[in-house]
Amino acid sequence: MIVRSAERKKRKFKGIDFLVGATGERMMVTLMTFKKGQEADTHSHPNEQSGYCVRGRFALTVDNESSIVEPDDSYVIPAGAPHSYQILEDSLAVEVFSPPREDYR
Repeated sequence: MIVRSAERKKRKFKGIDFLVGATGERMMVTLMTFKKGQEADTHSHPNEQSGYCVRGRFALTVDNESSIVEPDDSYVIPAGAPHSYQILEDSLAVEVFSPPREDYR
């Protein structure tokens, strides 16, 4: 299944805009459009989450361990792990959730 650009669903989570792309039975692709100064405070969910930074920089804290994510870096957040974001500059990241997040559909 192909989800064309015009067909992506616009969503918002903790003030951060993103687009939902292809969604299957076991995974979901999102395009996160972070803006400098945004924050997503600590939260967790039962979905494993992995991401790839296309551009920009942001701080990602997982289980109280912080790292700066830069272009071409990838990351994984285990299911149930508390995590948060601090956006250091406008950024674009592709994130995959498994299983798909029902609250993002």
